Amino acid sequence: MHKAGEDCAKAKPADYKGDDLFELARLCSFGQDWNDANTAAIDYVNSREEEHRAQAYAISVNALVRLNAMDLAIQTAREMLWKLPYDAEVAYSMRNLKDSLEESSNPFAVNLAADEHSAILKALEQGVPLKAAHGDAVMGLGEIYESAMQLAFLERYDGRDQLAETTVAEVEGALPATAALAAEDRQLIKSAAAQYRLLGMHVPEVKVMRSLQSPNAKAQIDPNFRSATVLVLFPDWCVSCREMMKTLTEFAAVNRDTPIHAYGLVFADEAVASGQAAHDKNFKEMSGTQTLVVPAATTESFGATDFPMGVLLDGAGTVRFIGQIPSTAFNGDSYMGKVIVRMVRADGAAMKDSGKPK
Repeated sequence: MHKAGEDCAKAKPADYKGDDLFELARLCSFGQDWNDANTAAIDYVNSREEEHRAQAYAISVNALVRLNAMDLAIQTAREMLWKLPYDAEVAYSMRNLKDSLEESSNPFAVNLAADEHSAILKALEQGVPLKAAHGDAVMGLGEIYESAMQLAFLERYDGRDQLAETTVAEVEGALPATAALAAEDRQLIKSAAAQYRLLGMHVPEVKVMRSLQSPNAKAQIDPNFRSATVLVLFPDWCVSCREMMKTLTEFAAVNRDTPIHAYGLVFADEAVASGQAAHDKNFKEMSGTQTLVVPAATTESFGATDFPMGVLLDGAGTVRFIGQIPSTAFNGDSYMGKVIVRMVRADGAAMKDSGKPK
């Protein structure tokens, strides 16, 4: 990576054309020289070369995100969406940008997902994996479905429940009943549908086996959900998940008077690490944190396939957010803090629309 950065710094995009210019964009991206990666990628796009055009757009969008130039990233992604055939390269780039916008609490995530909606529905209607027009990238039907459903989740988070229901109906109707689905596709589709159904529902009952906070700590999720309760579900082998339990615990302590609860829900995953000694070692790393040990079957209750999975509950214990969260979700100006603020604002807007006092 360091060598790639050095080689990129020595090169001038104006001296390159065609495949060589695209390879320079890739080199600079690998070397994390985001300015030069973006320059070379855009130069390739403007050259009207077709073979690597979608990949060049994707490099540019990623570079702009890394530079925190979100407005330009959105503009570039929309241009890519409108000018190119909707293939796997475009679909992956759009999905990554939607994720980045959501993680940065950028309200344009829902608008970008709406821009993509008709194209992704047409891809889903084909009933086959989406391939790149040039290159080897392939997006399976499960991933297409999952990415299409993201619009419905974002609409729900934005308080647009009716629009979300329409979106779900369109996504479900677009997938042909005759589509040949691989086992992984079926799991992703089942998971996305299950998680969406949980929104607006009371949190499923969670069996807690023990607390890792202290020998005397209550092994339970406080039944008084207060202003909000955050749950983070993960398998014990997930290193970044174990590490984030410290910041989760700090988040819970800082927000104790709000009051907001936060709990890690860890389960022993025999599919990856077997033997109680291995699990005990992982659990020991989280001693003193606000972490509860739960059965592995808890994943089924939440339709969990990707970790860490975050779940936000309001004061009534209703699920208001569910999905994979970044390992930095409780750091500094925390992502989960912003998710809670978004929930409060949505509730305030709903009360205003209904004529009730704020």
